[in-house]
Amino acid sequence: MPSTAERVTDERTGAQVFGVLKRATGRWGNFKGLMFRSSMPEDEGLLFAPARGIQTHFMRFPIDLIFLDEENRVVSIRESMVPWKLDFTSAAAVIEANGGMAKRSGIEVGDRLLFQR
Repeated sequence: MPSTAERVTDERTGAQVFGVLKRATGRWGNFKGLMFRSSMPEDEGLLFAPARGIQTHFMRFPIDLIFLDEENRVVSIRESMVPWKLDFTSAAAVIEANGGMAKRSGIEVGDRLLFQR
């Protein structure tokens, strides 16, 4: 898993999924995630690796959760998770994205995401 990626594409479709993917780092970064932010650019995502559950306390907008295995294959998608919720799914990694992004980009369970600098 990269610390940042310039571009993330879906291997199945060849479509660009993210223009910028940032990685949450350190205890504070992993805890804080997108809390207190009022928005996020449409082509941006935040990567957590490993993922031991997600909470959306103090968030101000719905997010999609894209869960990945060790080979960056999508194993689960939770669409438009609203603020003040918990998801205890564990995975090799999870990407937080704007709500509705997974559907708009056509990501499906089984797709492999390619990270490029």
